[in-house]
Amino acid sequence: MRFWDSSALVKLYVREPDSAEFKKLAADPELPLISSFTIHELHCALWRKEFASALTNGAAEVLFEKFLHQIDNDKFKLVAYSAKVKDRATEVIRICYRKSMPIALRSLDALQIASALDGGASDMVSADLRMRDAGKLFGLRLFPS
Repeated sequence: MRFWDSSALVKLYVREPDSAEFKKLAADPELPLISSFTIHELHCALWRKEFASALTNGAAEVLFEKFLHQIDNDKFKLVAYSAKVKDRATEVIRICYRKSMPIALRSLDALQIASALDGGASDMVSADLRMRDAGKLFGLRLFPS
């Protein structure tokens, strides 16, 4: 199963130089696995893009509604926040920061990795270098390669 973090998912909604590569990955017939936190991360990312004039005025909400509609129509498999995700995130943080060369994860990164692991992901799609480093540490195969 392929977990998509927010940095990768935003590329499906906003045209960026490498969006085509991510859209190609999204063509996989398997449902993308996402964290419940992705809903809020994507919403914020879209607003940041609009604020930076990378999107036209009003586009952030239009794209966010499209994303929510896709969730409602089962285009994504959602990993809900649970005690198991909470405990895994705590362990992810400890492991990443105790490495000889620590991976400086942010709190939502740890929750995303924990969600991927809890959801049974074997792969992770991410454009975020810290997320990719952590994903690799936890045995996730990274995309794009």
